Amino acid sequence: MPPIESGDVPTADKGRFEWYVGTLFEKSDGTLNRELPVMELVYGLTDRQELNFEIPWLSEHGVHGWEDAIVGTKYMFVKETNTLPGIAGSLQVKLPSASTSRGLGTGEFDYNLLLRVQKTWGRYTLLGNLGYTFIGEPTIDGITEPRDNVWFASLVQFYEIAERTSLLGEVLFETSDEPGAPNRFATNIGIERELADNFKVHAAIGTSLREHQRGGPEMRAYIGFKWEFDAPWKTALN
Repeated sequence: MPPIESGDVPTADKGRFEWYVGTLFEKSDGTLNRELPVMELVYGLTDRQELNFEIPWLSEHGVHGWEDAIVGTKYMFVKETNTLPGIAGSLQVKLPSASTSRGLGTGEFDYNLLLRVQKTWGRYTLLGNLGYTFIGEPTIDGITEPRDNVWFASLVQFYEIAERTSLLGEVLFETSDEPGAPNRFATNIGIERELADNFKVHAAIGTSLREHQRGGPEMRAYIGFKWEFDAPWKTALN
């Protein structure tokens, strides 16, 4: 859920699209990775389920191109009420669609499962995530590279500081998919502003909370927008 890394509970409204476009910069071990742009398209299939498609453009070490695409779905099991939190689950599949020879993709499928719980009290919202990703082991120069499956957990706070403006804070933990590599413990802080009906801009910046930024990144910065609009066929039917 741009601009942070956690996923929220609400789904896109039935028959409506949500289009996210942004720019992501990450610096780790002195290397700057740029994703220009990061694009995600979400469609509300029902009042409880959405479908999503995501694909980033990578620029790293002089290599440029589309990374592996991601397709998925989210289903809201429990709608939030005055007393109950909202609960949703999602499945995302990373497709081996990018060039492995150019280092843009792994050539393998990854499967991500994520449970989301969210509750709002007035201007304050608390969101929790717990996820697990089955990582495919890539083959590089004929050699299969071992990979570990990944656990993900996060806690997010939203606070509406003014009408149409919210501050975001996120703390997350993620295990490494490379055997022996350090796990990740990091934070992101951001802001979201609704400039017009159905159009928001948002940004976040973050870093590793571990000593010497172990597990990375040293710096993560995202800026982008979210635009909501009716599906053409819904408009035609109306």
